[in-house]
Amino acid sequence: MNYVVFLAISAGMAIALQVTINTIGLKDLGIGGLIGISGLATAVVGFVVTLSAQRPEYTGKALLCALASGVLGAFILGSIVLAAGHGGVARTLSLVIASQLLAGLVVDRIGLLGAASQEIGTVKVLGITLILIGGVLVVRS
Repeated sequence: MNYVVFLAISAGMAIALQVTINTIGLKDLGIGGLIGISGLATAVVGFVVTLSAQRPEYTGKALLCALASGVLGAFILGSIVLAAGHGGVARTLSLVIASQLLAGLVVDRIGLLGAASQEIGTVKVLGITLILIGGVLVVRS
């Protein structure tokens, strides 16, 4: 199996586990505490990897991207945890995945923020449509 496919599948499984763990932690920590501690853990791991594996260039653009990523990460974490706490993990992840696929199509097609523009063929649209139908079924059940 291609290591990229393995990483993507592993990340998907880790997200489901993370959402469940975060929902449990939310009860005692509150949303701010959960995001803060989670963000601190992410920062520590990121700094350790950066200092041991590569020599980054701290350009203004790179730092701005990192800060924007952190703000988006806090929003994503908080939104998913709150939604999962009220609607369940499967329902929440179905909606998250559906919205990621639709946004991914837009990013791929228009080359948003410098991403390489890609054609969107019939097979890709059909595949995403089937996944979206599955998501709707999960949300409605």
